[in-house]
Amino acid sequence: METPALSARRATVEDLPSLRLLWQAAGLPWDQLDRFVTEFQVVPGDEEALLGAIGFLVEGTDGLLHTESVTAGENADEIRASLWRRIQIIGRNQGVHRIWTQEDDPYWVTCGFLPASPERLAASPATFLDRTAAWHLFEFPAPEKVKARLDEQMAIWQATRAQEAEDLQQRIRNFRNIAVLVATVVVGVMIILLSIVMRQHPEVMQRLLHGGQ
Repeated sequence: METPALSARRATVEDLPSLRLLWQAAGLPWDQLDRFVTEFQVVPGDEEALLGAIGFLVEGTDGLLHTESVTAGENADEIRASLWRRIQIIGRNQGVHRIWTQEDDPYWVTCGFLPASPERLAASPATFLDRTAAWHLFEFPAPEKVKARLDEQMAIWQATRAQEAEDLQQRIRNFRNIAVLVATVVVGVMIILLSIVMRQHPEVMQRLLHGGQ
């Protein structure tokens, strides 16, 4: 039996008891985070337990990924993946171009978060950024690049389909040529056999000409 895929959702005030347990286990200032509950995305587990949570603040075209708390275990990255899918959907829907974080789990590097240069930090108008701290940055592809990539993939798909159609037509032509060749050989062999029979047994041809009489 397959394990159902984890899915994330926005936290509600009803999640606070479970969130506090997660925050405490992660060593976070749980008593100061209650008022930010609606910033958090969570992954529900069995009953009312939560497997993981992470905050996501949107400020204009910048987003802040913060205060991760994930239950330890083999599926920790699966929990993060569920949260990350949710964050990307929210970010795109709200017009976010960049997501900043100071989360240091290696998983976030695999998602495309790279060390932000001082120039990128200085250029961002986000008020939540401490320009003296180290940050990692994820940038959504520009719309024109996404469109260009889709156009390229469509062109490759169309070219592949055209090549497959041409290959199919070529196979059909080859099959027809082979069928004609086989038929020609069979007819030729029959003619040769018939001529041999006629030479060796002319009476057979005479009977055929006289209707078997």
